[in-house]
Amino acid sequence: MTMIFRVAPLAATLLFLCPVKTQGPQDFGRNDEVWQLPGLANQTRFSQYSGYLSAGGSRLLPYCFMRYVESERSPETDPVVLWLTGGPGCSSLLGLMTELGPFHMASDGLNLTMNPYSWNKVANVIFLEAPAGVGFSYDLSGDYQTNDDQTAYDNYRAVQHFFAKFPNLRDHDFYITGESYGGVYVPILAYRVLQDPRGIRLKGIAIGNGFLDIRLLGNALVFFGYYHGLYGLSLWTRLTENCCNGSVSQHSCNFQGHVSDKCSEAVDEASYVIRDEGLNIYNLYDRCEDRGNS
Repeated sequence: MTMIFRVAPLAATLLFLCPVKTQGPQDFGRNDEVWQLPGLANQTRFSQYSGYLSAGGSRLLPYCFMRYVESERSPETDPVVLWLTGGPGCSSLLGLMTELGPFHMASDGLNLTMNPYSWNKVANVIFLEAPAGVGFSYDLSGDYQTNDDQTAYDNYRAVQHFFAKFPNLRDHDFYITGESYGGVYVPILAYRVLQDPRGIRLKGIAIGNGFLDIRLLGNALVFFGYYHGLYGLSLWTRLTENCCNGSVSQHSCNFQGHVSDKCSEAVDEASYVIRDEGLNIYNLYDRCEDRGNS
């Protein structure tokens, strides 16, 4: 998904959300409530918090930045939802400020508007930036090499730290959610929690537009473009002749592996048509996007 917005005002808002302490991340809890945000005209009806969660473990103190917004409905009883934006490497603050969070940036890039479809209408929502190196999250060792299992372990430790800081939420139902590479993050973290819940009441997971298998999904996108008439017979012929090993099917075609230079050139051209011509790949039959207001 391509998003174009004014970076400076958004960055200023996000930095305002992040407590600053020269000696390291602040141990937060009820003392780190966010009382106001630049560009937000009215006081919110819910509490919100900003701080760091210690992932600990085998690495030298990785710290994961998080934003936590309480439910508008009933924070004392509503479930706790963890949100993980994918990438890998994308900040979950994008989810907070442009997708499911309580605020969206106004078109002027200077003000915040309330999101009527925010998930915190019915849930307590945690936006976690992971792994260390993403967004404001960092590792004191300076080593940012990681893998999916290590990320799951760090996220698990961060979740445990969250519930230690907000023990009143530990007996709430807990859901792990994410998008894109969350198709990897979410189930691995869920498995880790199920193996050693330590009081966490995991009730379910949710994945939107999940990354599950690069070849399967990459192939499907190219077939999708052709079957919906986004490119003509000439390009399709180049794709199938150079990428499909003599037989056109999901199993024989490989549009993701570098089969040959000719295959890669054809795939790049097809990807441009699908992704970069103002089409909404999540709803192809919707009106074309206005790039000036994206």
